Amino acid sequence: MTDEGRMAALEARISILEDELAIARVLADYSLALDWLDDATLDRVFWDDAQIDYGFFKGSGADFKPILMEVERGMGRRWHFTSQLRTAIDGSSARVTGYNLSLAADSVQSNDNSRLTGFFGFYNDRMEKRDGRWAIAGRKHILVAGTDLPDVAITGDLSALNTIGATGTDHPDFATLPIG
Repeated sequence: MTDEGRMAALEARISILEDELAIARVLADYSLALDWLDDATLDRVFWDDAQIDYGFFKGSGADFKPILMEVERGMGRRWHFTSQLRTAIDGSSARVTGYNLSLAADSVQSNDNSRLTGFFGFYNDRMEKRDGRWAIAGRKHILVAGTDLPDVAITGDLSALNTIGATGTDHPDFATLPIG
């Protein structure tokens, strides 16, 4: 292989890695946007014309975003996690699947009467790169299971840990997050 051929192959491999990293960041931003109630970040996660199917909602990204944030704002605490991504990139589009775990508590503070609701499933996403930026162009959420767990009051030795309290873009730790 010529030096030019090796350079072209290396540039192609780097481009794929950069796209995979950008896609993973979009999915991390999705979780952070929900957990910190950050509408501006969520707005960059979904294209407005995205085709969204969560079962309880089927429609456009533009219509989904405010409904999703209303649900999240109704929770006292929330935590979203997406992992084990599998990505197939074809030019400026990609198919992506990842495992999803989310937990929500009805209260801002842990107490002996609060509960954690957990959801476990998959995201099957279609991503598109437009004007150099990746975002979700289609998503189907597939629920595998849900559960309800007791929330343990944070007392004793646990009370020495930092606890989150009410989240939002005005939370003192929000400014330290590498999003945006």
